[in-house]
Amino acid sequence: MDRGYIYVNKTNYLNNINYLKSLSDKELCLVVKANGYGHGIEWAVKTAIAGGVKWFAVAAINEAIKVRSVSDNVRILLLTEPSLSEIDKIVSNNIDLTVYNDFFIEGLKKSDNSFNTHIKIDTGMHRVGCEPEDFQKIYEKIESSENINLAGICTHFPVADIEKEPTDKSIKLFKDLIANIDTNDLLIHVDNSGSTFYNFDPIFNLSRVGLAVYGWNITPVEVEHKLKPTMEIKTRISNIQHRKKGESVSYGKALTLERDTIVGTAPVGYADGFPWNSFPEGKVIINNQFCNLIGRVTMDQILFDITDVNAEVNNEVVILGSSEDGKSNISVFDIAEWNKTIEWEILTNITERLERVEVE
Repeated sequence: MDRGYIYVNKTNYLNNINYLKSLSDKELCLVVKANGYGHGIEWAVKTAIAGGVKWFAVAAINEAIKVRSVSDNVRILLLTEPSLSEIDKIVSNNIDLTVYNDFFIEGLKKSDNSFNTHIKIDTGMHRVGCEPEDFQKIYEKIESSENINLAGICTHFPVADIEKEPTDKSIKLFKDLIANIDTNDLLIHVDNSGSTFYNFDPIFNLSRVGLAVYGWNITPVEVEHKLKPTMEIKTRISNIQHRKKGESVSYGKALTLERDTIVGTAPVGYADGFPWNSFPEGKVIINNQFCNLIGRVTMDQILFDITDVNAEVNNEVVILGSSEDGKSNISVFDIAEWNKTIEWEILTNITERLERVEVE
């Protein structure tokens, strides 16, 4: 081991896909933006295809191109409207477009190319999406177009992972808006990871699942979920120092040692995605024991207290995942809590510096 590895678990990933499929008859569209939530976009797509997944969602054209490089046969949904200057890339990579603005649709109509589109309706997120009162107009504009095919209609929920009642209201609004439309040949998709566990209305035939497929349960309803985390991050002790009580460690002298301390160093830092704010609450696992971070996280290294652990250079350090005996664990929820942030930020901030290794 050099600096450390990100272990992506193929068995757990396929388990999650199969479990999510079992919840309903809806087809899965896996959200693989932000480098597959840190797992590696090509790996996430290739492995999911082996599990029978045919749809993938991304946020950027360059992400769509990476998905297309893995397979010519899958469908790719771009979740936001791109610039009209990228039409050539959209066409050459056969990308389905999410649409919601008149000017963008008019730009597509002027093209000599054909497009598959999904109308997004704003049912409460208030980020992007057409206003409910504008939906019919946009729908008719696309239906009357010679080169724009309507492939689907969708929305996105703001609190599906937190509260069910507001999500139910958004679902009702959405269903009312499409009630008079022939949806037989359309993909009707509203679900994210949170609502996938409780919205089983048969009108919806596609679920866009992100965090859940990577093994993390975020639904507000009680479910006996069978999700398994698909990532572990491990590094090694690269250096050991013996420091005296009263000395400070790391940048800013943010910590003064309250006892003589054996300080371990590991070659992972915020440039790898280990959050800067992890100190002072953060921990690592060494030889089946939790060890507290001491001092600020630096760009390339972290420091931790190994005074009470029988440790030596090159011993394994668990950043994310379970100890060897399985009794101790650091989850993405733990790291998010230390940093007063959300699980999505932790995963998507993981960079390319650590090598990703597939395990079964």
